[in-house]
Amino acid sequence: MKTAAFLFVSLLFAAPLAAQDAQSLSQFFEGKQVVVKIDMPGSQQGVDIYPQRGSMLDAKAYAKRMKSFPIALHNGDAVMVTTVKVKDKSIEFQLGGGGFGTAGDDTDTSVKFTPAPKSDREKDLENQIANTDDPDKKTDLQRELDYVRRRRERDDDRNKAIAEDAAREKKDRVDQDRMRGGSRFNLKYDGKVPPNITPQDIMAALSQYVSFPPELGGHAQPPVAGAPATPAAAAPIVRVAPASGAPTMNGLQKGMSLDQVRALLGKPTGSADTEHDGLQVHSETYEQGSSFIRADFVNGVLVRYSVDVR
Repeated sequence: MKTAAFLFVSLLFAAPLAAQDAQSLSQFFEGKQVVVKIDMPGSQQGVDIYPQRGSMLDAKAYAKRMKSFPIALHNGDAVMVTTVKVKDKSIEFQLGGGGFGTAGDDTDTSVKFTPAPKSDREKDLENQIANTDDPDKKTDLQRELDYVRRRRERDDDRNKAIAEDAAREKKDRVDQDRMRGGSRFNLKYDGKVPPNITPQDIMAALSQYVSFPPELGGHAQPPVAGAPATPAAAAPIVRVAPASGAPTMNGLQKGMSLDQVRALLGKPTGSADTEHDGLQVHSETYEQGSSFIRADFVNGVLVRYSVDVR
């Protein structure tokens, strides 16, 4: 009976104790500034560390993610610990937001394009050509068929180019979001996370990759030779890639919003909306002196434009 009672009490308090450990880790680290000692990928996948193994860093996974994603945190960057989350077999040590790609982050960079099917007129012309023996009539029908077919192919080429431009713009925006979204370390254990794990255990596991401030029991990160020292309490350093597309035509460039284009070029002289297999394209035309500008927008973002000089 005593043994059974002891087991019951142990099970009763096991979950609250684990929750308390997780809470104490969060309170100890979250909101503190640290300095990373390695470049980190702009992804919620982060960097995997195995504290119980001789080679703690999963170098292959690290190399793959560094190739797949832009750098969010550079070696020597100061950044805030935003979340410490204890799971069953791992601990997430999230920095500067924890990495882009969590729930609610739009990581899709694809824009679907499907060639247009033959029109009824194109099919009808093909049938007429197949069913006529009159050489002159067949020549006229073939000429019209070639024109209809070329027009469809030109529309396909244009819509495909619009879709490709839109995909590049989406990728540029996602990459910039990744560079601003922070990253994380994933401390992975062979079994469950050790019971009663302490902040000192976390700092020891990350000591090769993170410099902790003295008030947490760590040591200040020594300055990199030839570079200014990074204060431990500095705001997170974020490097943002320049927007794609060099400014042209009085500042017009891809990636601008519809309102920005109108503010730059004035009221449009014409507009049209087209849909191609789910791709919504809004086109507007503008006159600038002797120039005639056509601009195509997808989701309110300029993805393509052309300038004709009269």
